[in-house]
Amino acid sequence: MGLPSQFVLLSEIGESTQAMLDSKMMAVLRNYGDLVDCIHFSDQYSPVKVQDEAQQAEMAKRSKVLIFTFNVPSQGHSTTEGMASMKPLMQLVFHCMEKVKRFKLTKESKQKAEKNRQKIEQQNMKQLHSQRQEMAQQRREDKRRAEKEKILAEDDPDKQRKMEEREHRREIKKRQPKVKQMKCP
Repeated sequence: MGLPSQFVLLSEIGESTQAMLDSKMMAVLRNYGDLVDCIHFSDQYSPVKVQDEAQQAEMAKRSKVLIFTFNVPSQGHSTTEGMASMKPLMQLVFHCMEKVKRFKLTKESKQKAEKNRQKIEQQNMKQLHSQRQEMAQQRREDKRRAEKEKILAEDDPDKQRKMEEREHRREIKKRQPKVKQMKCP
């Protein structure tokens, strides 16, 4: 492909990569590569990976983006000459906008992308489910520990014995198999 060695390319679909990395873009990357920090194209961009349930719904809101991050020459102090030297990069931005606007994926590529994305979504859902189960287990253990501490903190031995018996009966009841009764008509 001829991509300069300082760049790393990550792509979900090779077809889109071939279409976007045309000769004009490659020439700009070769000549002005030191000024390019990052170029990110996505049709389903979500800024951060969220673990919180409340923010999970917001993660579903994905947007189409083109993100270009450039290093301003002159050690961060913008000068007229420095900005003029970035003109080809700004032209590249507009070139890419037009290129993306005209680009259409083939049916096979769309299906492949959708399949990959569904697979990732399922993995995320499984991970979220296991985290919820772990949190529920932790809450149950904390509740059980608090109950035992309450029993041990009781001064009256008779009351303490009754609380232990009550706790023991609850444990036995939980361990017994659940029986379902059905009425005959």
